[in-house]
Amino acid sequence: MKSTHEIEERALLTDFQSGDRMAFDKIFRLHHASLVFFANRLIVNYDQIDAQEIVLDVFLKLYERKESFESLSSIKAFLYISTKNSCFNAIEKEKVRLKRVEGFTANFEEPDENNILSQIVLSEVYKELYQALELLPEQCKIIMQQLMEGKTPKEVSQELDISVSTINSQKARAISILKKRLSGAGIALLLLYF
Repeated sequence: MKSTHEIEERALLTDFQSGDRMAFDKIFRLHHASLVFFANRLIVNYDQIDAQEIVLDVFLKLYERKESFESLSSIKAFLYISTKNSCFNAIEKEKVRLKRVEGFTANFEEPDENNILSQIVLSEVYKELYQALELLPEQCKIIMQQLMEGKTPKEVSQELDISVSTINSQKARAISILKKRLSGAGIALLLLYF
């Protein structure tokens, strides 16, 4: 004979699998806080990565696969494994971004100087790049901003519901436009992203 707890778990799982919002909300409330804590522990040295955003994406994946779970414990395992993997992926992207920025700023650093001047120059170059991005046609601008955030063309195409070839052609178009508007340092910074 099944216990009341087992019956409640089975009912929650069945409701969740059928797309019931209340069931999803209950699962969300059961696991959200602990997953954010877990994600924050994994990304503790990377302040540019948002644990909340990672966890919300994981819950979206959970909902998209709701029919494939056999128990609440398999849901919990999926949530923790997916959060861990998403954190590791975000860390890898952040390492790549930091390496690009580090490589770019290394060109401006003077070994014996205070480095304030180079930081001002770098800030002005970023400002120039972002001002030029604002002048792009809307779709080019959106695509370039997402690509500069570290997203892959495939990720951007899925998010915007357009083909990867459209992403690549819009990127090429944007780079062509930006090359005409940017200084040499602005072009160098742009090329670090692409």
